[in-house]
Amino acid sequence: MGRPLATLAALGLLAASLAGCAHEQVADSGYRWAFLRDPGEAPRLAYGRPFSDDVILMLSCSPGADSVRISAVGLNGREIVLASNRTESRYPAQRAESALVENGLLEARGQMSSPALAAFQHTGDLTVLTNGERHNLHASREDEGQVKAFFRSCAA
Repeated sequence: MGRPLATLAALGLLAASLAGCAHEQVADSGYRWAFLRDPGEAPRLAYGRPFSDDVILMLSCSPGADSVRISAVGLNGREIVLASNRTESRYPAQRAESALVENGLLEARGQMSSPALAAFQHTGDLTVLTNGERHNLHASREDEGQVKAFFRSCAA
């Protein structure tokens, strides 16, 4: 399985049980950041419900490169917009079709050094902007180590 297809399949499996729009899910409690590092795979940072397939945002990187892949479930449009600490970064996105993801999947590529991700690395605060709405994905104190581990792994 090619790497893009494998990533899509993995995200699809993680998001298979997602029901409703992403903004409805973010409003619910219980969402956390998780750093995922499996041998032979790119480091990933996922925002979703622990120990479930309910993931709404995933970041993956290539260690040592200034590149990031962003996958978001339940969003529409042609871009993914992330904001943090009064900065905003826009990533042109494409819809990826998958039978495993019921609410649609947007994928984008960008730079790890983009203003929003650089601020997220330091503050733990990340917001997804869509259709004029703001959806806060703030890292709790318990999650801050997960976020920092992801960025350290990407910088290696």
